[in-house]
Amino acid sequence: MSNLYNSGATATTLSLQELIQAAEILQVSGKHEEAANLYRQWLQHGRDEQKHIAWFNYGWLLQKLNKVDEAVNAYDQLTNNYARYLSGNTTAAA
Repeated sequence: MSNLYNSGATATTLSLQELIQAAEILQVSGKHEEAANLYRQWLQHGRDEQKHIAWFNYGWLLQKLNKVDEAVNAYDQLTNNYARYLSGNTTAAA
């Protein structure tokens, strides 16, 4: 399964739901770094109005991997770019 999601080109064509599903499969298989790389690739190129969900999941995964500084950066991306959405305003963030 992980071979299907290793390339950046493939990662960028996934929907948010497919991304989450693929990352969960990788994590269950003990491939946490691959899951983090999948999120990283998708976040660089993915277009989704609910991208904040991927930022949160990515930050959580980095935290789980004890990559605290990277996790803080992911959470900063989340709060800096999606603060209006997170505060209850359901209008997509710019």
